[in-house]
Amino acid sequence: MSRTDLNEFLSSRLQGSSSERKELVTALLQESRRMSTRTVVFHAAIADRLGLNPSDHKCADLICNETGPITAGRLAEITGLSTGAITGVVDRLERAGFVSRVADSEDRRRVVIQGTEGRAPDMRHLFQPMMEGMVRLFESYTDEQLALIVGFMRQSGEVAEGQILRLRQPAESAGDADSNAEKPRKSRAKSALGKAPSHKG
Repeated sequence: MSRTDLNEFLSSRLQGSSSERKELVTALLQESRRMSTRTVVFHAAIADRLGLNPSDHKCADLICNETGPITAGRLAEITGLSTGAITGVVDRLERAGFVSRVADSEDRRRVVIQGTEGRAPDMRHLFQPMMEGMVRLFESYTDEQLALIVGFMRQSGEVAEGQILRLRQPAESAGDADSNAEKPRKSRAKSALGKAPSHKG
């Protein structure tokens, strides 16, 4: 969306709002887009260092740091990739030493994908400087401000998840998905990555 398109969009959505609020909303949308771009570029750089393509890297990150052992079908559901594409991803990650296929401890007939310790330090080493930089940044905010930021990020995530669901719907049902995407999280299906732990200030 161009700057002109954004201004036209906000003019129709923020009628009656103060000029200060319009400026703040504009800045928030612009900085969110910039942060999204930086995040994509950052993860692409991490993937390059690890010798992976970005999609493979994000799948490895999900398995090692978010979901834990997971079936290929569930990974396909979370990422939106086809089961065939996921098979290729897992094959490449297994050859590279990031994951392994093992029997599910609760159902030996089922195979799950789990992270391995062999390459985990490689990912941690690359992410640690970013984590340290963010922790230093957090030190400049009060607990109350951090709690507000956490709440904003969680609700932003819910908005994004709603739009992901909308975009994955067939074109003919996109209208229904639009209305569902605007509903609060409690009225929608559980997030693909599960509910985040509650924040205690």
